[in-house]
Amino acid sequence: MIDLGFKNKKTRQRGFTFSRSEKAKPMLKFFLPSAKSSLGFTLIELLIYTVILVVISLVSVSFFIQVVNVTETSRRSREALDNAKGALETITQEIRHADSIYTPTSRLDTSLPNFGQLSLETSRDIPNDEENTYVDIYVDNERLYLRREGIPDQLITSKKVKVKDLQFGLLSDASAKPAVQVTLTVEYFDQAAGPSNSVTLTSTSTLRSFD
Repeated sequence: MIDLGFKNKKTRQRGFTFSRSEKAKPMLKFFLPSAKSSLGFTLIELLIYTVILVVISLVSVSFFIQVVNVTETSRRSREALDNAKGALETITQEIRHADSIYTPTSRLDTSLPNFGQLSLETSRDIPNDEENTYVDIYVDNERLYLRREGIPDQLITSKKVKVKDLQFGLLSDASAKPAVQVTLTVEYFDQAAGPSNSVTLTSTSTLRSFD
């Protein structure tokens, strides 16, 4: 009886052990779909993250390109402005040191598409054995030049800057020395990027050496 009870007990233990393993199978089957479902959700998440990353990358690249374009446009506009200022300074210096305006070769008060031209009689930087000389300021092929006798024509703007308009106006007053109003419009031109915004400057100078 004792042995039989022991066997029954052992059998119950074994039965209990077997019973636990049988119960584990449905539980395992219960958790496996969850694992598969979790794996599927992770792939969807990965896909969503990839799409978000691509969108962020595209936005970042687009923003970077815009910043580069704005910077380049600003640089070209600044160079056009610097050229216009430098050209006006050169012209006004010539006017201030001129003795008179040589009207036969000057084109004053013109309008587009014609460019103005200014010819000055001056005693500044005269050739040897001469009492005076002539200076011409003109546009050729959208380039601004200064011509002085005995000296090769001088380009007074950058080769990448085109002159779109140049006008000279004579402001005369019987009680004062004559003055010349200069209006200059230039734009920076790049073969690859094309033209930028034009810059227009106006300056008025008096012939101080005028008698």
